[in-house]
Amino acid sequence: MEKGKIKEFIRKNFFIIKIFTSIILGFLPSFLFIALFVQYGSPFSNYIKFLLDLNSSSGAWISALVMSFFAFFIISLIASGEKLKKILSNKPLVITLFILLAVSIILISVQLSLYVNFTLRNDVLVELSSDKENIFFTDETDYDLTFKTDLAMNPFCSAECEYEFFDISEGKMIDEGSFNTTTIISQLKTYTLKNNNLIEGSQELKRFEVSCRSKKTLLCFTSEQESKRAILITVNYILDEEDKIFKNDSRNEIINMKEILYFSDGKFNETLLNIKSVNNLFSTGDLLNKIETLSNTSKKLNVSVEILKNLWLDQNFDLLRNELPKIKNQTEEFRNETEELRLNIIYDISLYNNLSGNFSSSRMTLEQISQGVMPDAICEQLKKVISDYNNAFDNFKNTTDLQNKKIITEGIVSEVSNLYNEYLTNNEGVLCALNETTNPAIIEKINIFSIPFPPIPLSLTERDSVCCLYGKCEKCCEDRICSNKNYPIIFLHGQAINEAISTGYSFDTFSKIKTKLNNEGYIDAGAIVLGASTEEGLWGKINSTMIMTGSYFFDTYKTETGEKTISSNQEGIDTYAIRLKNLIELVKYKTNKDKVILAAHSMGGVVVRRYIQVFGGENVEKAILVTVPNHGIEGKIRDYCAVIGPEISCRELDENSFFMNQLNKGYTEKIPVYNFIGIGCDMGDETGEGFVKNSSQYLDYATNYYFEGTCNELNFEFFHEFIINPDLYPEVYDRLYEILKNSSFQ
Repeated sequence: MEKGKIKEFIRKNFFIIKIFTSIILGFLPSFLFIALFVQYGSPFSNYIKFLLDLNSSSGAWISALVMSFFAFFIISLIASGEKLKKILSNKPLVITLFILLAVSIILISVQLSLYVNFTLRNDVLVELSSDKENIFFTDETDYDLTFKTDLAMNPFCSAECEYEFFDISEGKMIDEGSFNTTTIISQLKTYTLKNNNLIEGSQELKRFEVSCRSKKTLLCFTSEQESKRAILITVNYILDEEDKIFKNDSRNEIINMKEILYFSDGKFNETLLNIKSVNNLFSTGDLLNKIETLSNTSKKLNVSVEILKNLWLDQNFDLLRNELPKIKNQTEEFRNETEELRLNIIYDISLYNNLSGNFSSSRMTLEQISQGVMPDAICEQLKKVISDYNNAFDNFKNTTDLQNKKIITEGIVSEVSNLYNEYLTNNEGVLCALNETTNPAIIEKINIFSIPFPPIPLSLTERDSVCCLYGKCEKCCEDRICSNKNYPIIFLHGQAINEAISTGYSFDTFSKIKTKLNNEGYIDAGAIVLGASTEEGLWGKINSTMIMTGSYFFDTYKTETGEKTISSNQEGIDTYAIRLKNLIELVKYKTNKDKVILAAHSMGGVVVRRYIQVFGGENVEKAILVTVPNHGIEGKIRDYCAVIGPEISCRELDENSFFMNQLNKGYTEKIPVYNFIGIGCDMGDETGEGFVKNSSQYLDYATNYYFEGTCNELNFEFFHEFIINPDLYPEVYDRLYEILKNSSFQ
């Protein structure tokens, strides 16, 4: 075409050319940006999909159209030199054009930001905290517990959240609800926990959980995937120092009271036998009435002491402090009265037996005198005393009053004694001719019963501490008695796809698997990071398996004011292995267990293998590895990682790196390893899961399981990521659950 004809064509179609050029310039920033993503793995169709989703890309469309209009306006001005000069001389108009340019730049930034979030799935992130995670009741004081929920997401987004506060011990919902929120507003929920009067060492578990999904709006693109966080709350019952002292002292006092009542029961039986043995030989007065009264008192005191014992066992020390002194005084009075009654009857029987002996002695004395020679005067006196003795004997037998018996006995004993003294001084003469002999009968003595009361070992053994799980209660695991069973399970994430994304997203990796395990009875302890220290064994009292999400992106260090936790995904795998070591030690400390189980995804499995290689496997019962680049990454995945991923770990994951060579050729202690390999995605010369090839995932010393899935590169969706979604691949979860359920420790 001739030059003149070209100019003529442009002149006639200049308006259409301006529109076409303006549209190209308006969308040019987007095209330049997407070209970079296409080069490093993101398909161009992703961008097309993004533009076609008007709910997500409306901001991008607006910015592109504004830029196109602005470009059209500038081209028109340039084409007309005179108009341009006039505009430049008009300062208000120049300022307006400058403002339009600034707005266009802002819109371009919004457009690019929205697409970055779309491509990298930088979605809503829940951050959950509480002012207390371990509550210790020492008295009747109530505790207020506050949970705080914050969200990290696109500031143009809002989120719909659901929460629940669940009592794991009773298996009951305490509270549940929903709320809408943004990144600006923190949501607070406060609950008052009351002391349920459990005994020392008992524990209750409660869990607060929040799950959020962001909502699509004009400037908010989101996959509407759920982000979930949970916090495990332990409610513990302990004694303060004052109660500990009182507990020991009151135990001894209650045991002493039980001993008093034990011996008193024996004394009652002994006293009753002695009273019965009197057999109406003399009057026992109101002793039987006293025994009945004291017997009733004994029954009441036994009930009262049993109540004190139950108060002690229930550790209701406030009420025990009020009741114990009163019952103690009553018991002491009861012991004194019981002993006095026992001694009284023994004294009366002993007195009676003594009188009986005196009668027998007097009769024997009279018989001795009767056989000797004596003057007539003493003979006459002897006859009188024999008559008095027989009368006294009859009177003794006929009276029931013990004091009268005593008077009668003392009288005749005195007569016989006086006669005997005179006989000894005047024992000459003849035998006395007696007209009456002494009554030959004897007064039988009463046997005194003495029942031996061997001491019995009395003790007051405290009740076992109680720990319940879904309403089923049993003795708490204490003093490491459960240390070799129900090992805790730590789930570990993989590498951050983008170093700029918050490390908090790492806690979402196994959230759906943890939810299903929680429904199977495992206890979800939420997320655990270094620095979250607590008293030893608080997570190990309930005899069940704890599951938790761990992260090697977090570390802690000491400051003058305490511990400070930091997060970083910019470290090497050796550093992550050291953090994992500290994390395992923390979990063992909190659960009182000898070992842990590790379930790791992607690079997390490399961290696990490096930990075992460096520190040994004595602390790990088994490891479950899911789509792990055991022999490194290559090709565009390696290149893509090098562009936006953490530099050090990306370099170490290279299949030809020194680190990978050392990991696979150096000595590693062998422990049970279950290796989940993803296949089904075309990765050039072999199959894989989209990120890691089959050959790189395989481990010769592990039990290898193969799972087939699909990849959709057009949607930037890979089996590597979705293999741990039990809704999409239930067979993966079933295998993992089977491995956990059939563990040797259960």
